[in-house]
Amino acid sequence: MADLPRFIFHGNAMPFGGRITKKNDTPTFAAIPGPPAAALSVVGGLSRATSAASNPHPAFSWGATLAEAKGDFLGSGHYQTTVTSSISRVTAKNDPHTFEADVLRVTMVSDHVNLKPASIRITEVVFGGSGGMELDNDRIEVEFNNDLNDAATLNDFEDKYQSNRDFFNRHQDPQKPVTFGDPIPRTSGGYVATSIVRSVRWRNKVFPGNVLRLSGFGAIYFGEVLMNENNRRFTTVRLQMGSALGAEAGYAEADPNGTWGT
Repeated sequence: MADLPRFIFHGNAMPFGGRITKKNDTPTFAAIPGPPAAALSVVGGLSRATSAASNPHPAFSWGATLAEAKGDFLGSGHYQTTVTSSISRVTAKNDPHTFEADVLRVTMVSDHVNLKPASIRITEVVFGGSGGMELDNDRIEVEFNNDLNDAATLNDFEDKYQSNRDFFNRHQDPQKPVTFGDPIPRTSGGYVATSIVRSVRWRNKVFPGNVLRLSGFGAIYFGEVLMNENNRRFTTVRLQMGSALGAEAGYAEADPNGTWGT
């Protein structure tokens, strides 16, 4: 170990985060108090936080939550970060519409071995659980393919994106179309944006992609992933609410990674 640089841990687990942006036609900027999150210090360790049911805003409520981040040294130059984020009995209202989910949960594991690029995998994801997800009392079902685990580093992802047409088609952003074989499009902040969700079914209709939109409620995004060379950030469900109430909310988000220091 003497010839390896210091490893700097990083890991976050956030069951919920949200903001109010407007009420009717009046801009309203207010943060919604969320449940406790978990984060690691630079040396790793274990951070764990739980909470009971909460109703911090008339439009948002939830049941029990869990946030856990663990940073370990496994020997032989191998460092590992594991993060779990979970929230239950989710309710989000934009009258007269209501989104509900019984359980939203994700666990991610990041492995760093002997200065190699970060290998980050989603080891568990739950969209609704036994009680499912509903919008206006009608079941939402998502079809997802966790093929990102077969491309656990960004280099692996880029190789498959440029050489495997099925993989390319699954992770092609319709808002930023490129030609097969081209480099991966990135956001202005340097992230690759994709999703593990391929389609959403609601009221006997199938919506390609990972977004369900309803006029008067807003948009629900499922299984979003933001990644760069050392990081993958997963959000199980994100709401972008409009009409009477303007709000943004993220549920069961996880962010494991770490970096080699000097």
